[in-house]
Amino acid sequence: MASAQDIVDHMMENDAFSRWLGISVDHVAPGEATLSMVLREEMTNGFHIAHGGITYSLADSALAFAANGGGTQSLSVETSIHHLAPVNVGDKLIAT
Repeated sequence: MASAQDIVDHMMENDAFSRWLGISVDHVAPGEATLSMVLREEMTNGFHIAHGGITYSLADSALAFAANGGGTQSLSVETSIHHLAPVNVGDKLIAT
């Protein structure tokens, strides 16, 4: 069986959107993933803060890598996110 790192490496190689986001895989183990990225100008909305879809996408990738890292192909049925504070250009986001 492939390791969680091998599975996530394969996923990242084939995930153009996560690569475009500039996601860094900081930790991975079966059922666990910690990702980070820095907000860029082209990721902001009309108020010059992070577009909600950007923060959601980072969280979605963390969920996908954690859920699939155990070797069973998985997907989410339903997810939600709460935006508690604005994110500005240059801020580093971390999703676990």
